[in-house]
Amino acid sequence: MKKANKNSCIRHAILTLAFMAISSTLNAESFRVSKVHIASVSQETGSEASVKLGINDALSIQLPEDKIFIEGLELKFEIPEAVAYWMDSVACSVYANIKPKPTESQIDYSGTRSYVSTLPGKLSWVLQVPLSKENTIKSNNYTTKVDTVLTPEENVLFVRLQPVMKGVPEETLNSKIPITVKPILANKGLLKLDIKSPENEKAECSVFIDDKIANLKNGKIMLETGIHNISIISEKYRNELRTVRIDQAKQTELSVEMKSIEPTLLVTAPDGTKILLDGEEFNNPGTEVVITEGEHKLSFSIGDYELVRTISATKGKTYKASFSLDLEVTEE
Repeated sequence: MKKANKNSCIRHAILTLAFMAISSTLNAESFRVSKVHIASVSQETGSEASVKLGINDALSIQLPEDKIFIEGLELKFEIPEAVAYWMDSVACSVYANIKPKPTESQIDYSGTRSYVSTLPGKLSWVLQVPLSKENTIKSNNYTTKVDTVLTPEENVLFVRLQPVMKGVPEETLNSKIPITVKPILANKGLLKLDIKSPENEKAECSVFIDDKIANLKNGKIMLETGIHNISIISEKYRNELRTVRIDQAKQTELSVEMKSIEPTLLVTAPDGTKILLDGEEFNNPGTEVVITEGEHKLSFSIGDYELVRTISATKGKTYKASFSLDLEVTEE
């Protein structure tokens, strides 16, 4: 007899839910809850919030203003046995446009359901809510995915529980349902690229990432996690190559100072060495200096010992000249 009553209640719940799904997803509804629980999540790895909801309670989830890394939200319900036994006795509704803005003291609200479903007859249920069109969330045997992408107003997602079956015992109606909320993060990170010219101005250049032209917006671009090769190509400056590591849901900053395309020379020599460049005394050992294109004569002398070398300088090259005296001692 109890089983027959339960089956009758289930049929009633199904009809109730069908009406709810047809009517309330199209039109705004007004309703009252017993209590509102407030939770917030960030887009940092490991962010989550846990609450316990009564059967007629609601959960207001505050999202961050900047949610560039968030693809959606995952809600894990730990369903008590008393609720799981009375399968389909409790409905879960999700709103993206709730009014007024939820507070713990406010119990009357209005909004349009974006999603509604009864809690299944099992002890654990995971609901995934997409918040980005470019999400990679996929349903499987262990999770339920909301079919539409939600755009929460004022970055608030509202989740409501309510009984939808008659004849449910008090034990079920008085149950508390633990819910854990955490963001579903994209497997991407943000690269912030700061490119400056020798004049400390914005350099004219093209940026390639992994051999593909990069479309940067305000110097930023989203990249898959892992190692990436950055090539900065310019006609006015030397080409620069960098390697960066992108971590999930993090911003990586890379600063590159472009160098003049003119050839440069770096000279090192022991103290007391007389250095001549094209017949004139060179007073900048250890410092990279700009030289003109073409042939240059470089001479080093200590006492009566002199060494002369010729450099044929071309654009975009750095030349290093190192002069040293060496004494070799051998034993036979």
